[in-house]
Amino acid sequence: MSNFQEDFPFDEPREQQVEAISAGINALLTSDKRFFVLEAGTGVGKSAIGLTIASSASRSMKSEEGFAPGAYYLTTQKILQQQYVDDFGRTHHAMRDLKSSSNYTCSHHGNVSCGESMRALKVADKSSAFFQSCIRNCVYKKAKQEFIDGRHGITNFSYFLAETQYAGKLEPRDILVIDECHNIEGELSKFIEVSISEAFVERVLKKKIPNVRTQHQAHVWIKDEYLPELKTYFAVLERKIEKLIGGKQKLEQFEKLARQVEIIDKHICKVERFLKVYNNDNWVFNDVPSGYKTSRKLEFKPIDVSPFAEGMLYRMGRKVIMMSATILDGDSFCKSLGIPRDQVEFISIPSPFPVENRPIMFFPIGKMNAASIDSSLPRLAEAVKSILEQHKGEKGIIHAHTFKIANYLKKNIRSSRLLIHDSSNRDEVLSKHISSSKPTVLISPSMTEGVDLKDDASRFQIICKIPYPYLGDKLVKKRMHKWKWWYPLETAKKIVQAVGRSIRNEKDHAVTYILDEDWDRFYSRNSGIFPKGFKDALK
Repeated sequence: MSNFQEDFPFDEPREQQVEAISAGINALLTSDKRFFVLEAGTGVGKSAIGLTIASSASRSMKSEEGFAPGAYYLTTQKILQQQYVDDFGRTHHAMRDLKSSSNYTCSHHGNVSCGESMRALKVADKSSAFFQSCIRNCVYKKAKQEFIDGRHGITNFSYFLAETQYAGKLEPRDILVIDECHNIEGELSKFIEVSISEAFVERVLKKKIPNVRTQHQAHVWIKDEYLPELKTYFAVLERKIEKLIGGKQKLEQFEKLARQVEIIDKHICKVERFLKVYNNDNWVFNDVPSGYKTSRKLEFKPIDVSPFAEGMLYRMGRKVIMMSATILDGDSFCKSLGIPRDQVEFISIPSPFPVENRPIMFFPIGKMNAASIDSSLPRLAEAVKSILEQHKGEKGIIHAHTFKIANYLKKNIRSSRLLIHDSSNRDEVLSKHISSSKPTVLISPSMTEGVDLKDDASRFQIICKIPYPYLGDKLVKKRMHKWKWWYPLETAKKIVQAVGRSIRNEKDHAVTYILDEDWDRFYSRNSGIFPKGFKDALK
């Protein structure tokens, strides 16, 4: 233990942490594996494990041209990013944090972001207090330089991918640590996919999207017409910007134009990246019709992201550490993410929390599939009422999976305890629930991960419907066809993640209720992919 004790950020590692750290260091240094994948249940302390392995391995590795010492840490959620800073920012590791410029407040203006001020600098008087302040004391630039200079830096996927693909200021490091690595497929897909709305085309190019009938026709239109016209328009905007620089125009006029230039520049980069990697067999095309408050749009999404993973992500680490509570199947994980099986070492560690503190109860009220949901919803509402009564003095969460179920429960139960959110106020409603002194209960279709409902924030949780991926989505069908294991694996991941929201420490306790009748069939067919810690809690 002495060889990594100085790298552990807390007083003493627990037995499970020693096991995982030893396995990781051995895999990366002794066995010379490039990838170490840790599956660890809630409470094992993944972040401290990842930090210790990264720090110890980086110190022991001989320097290699093209790789800076230290480690990058990636996560998908800003709340987890902040947790790294809170836990390790003041330790001897001095964890540095970095976000996009829009997340920092300009030290001079105070009421705008650094991103907005950086655009305004182009037309500011160089002798002005604003120009001098931003050049010397830009909050974002200071944070970025500290991130670059430090050995340990935490950031989020979307910023990291954009920064490393375009700006190029971040050079590869000895270690890349990817937390919540079960989200890699989704994050890469989101970064690569392209969407073109008719509203945007009409506003910018003063024309409509043509009546394309096939994927090939849409691709040809984007390549031969849309992108060239967009580049021409972009050149016009740039010339307008150049004329404004040094003039006496209003700052607001410049900022508006500069914001438009930035948006179109990013979109052009995204379209060019899509055209560079596109091939007919690996993409799903959707011609989405206009709807309520939405315009028609063309979408291209990749089926298999594995061909892009090395060039867009893994290349930034000489060695790569991946961590999640839901790897579930190592071989499938490697196939979907382009990881050579002979270059990876796996270890799985169950949650240390007492099984009696986290029972999972199955009470079938009916099938919740499309054919049966309408007849099952009244029984679901009655079951939820009963559970609320049983836990009348306690907070909890209802995992609804869809807004249809969430809205039905809110409307038909009519309890002041129930808090429901929409797509715009999710974080606000979550904060209200956590801070309230009343026994509030969240109803959400989208809080199965990245939400910490520790202790009294949730003593019970309800899974209303088995969270199958939506079969009406072409991408889901294509991935199901490509990999037979993909659909049940994605479903199991969401269930395990949902169950982990309410039990966050050794003394914490919460009951999970599964109400969808289809759970019995799904689990009997797929029990092998569920981790031991989950199985032990089933009643």
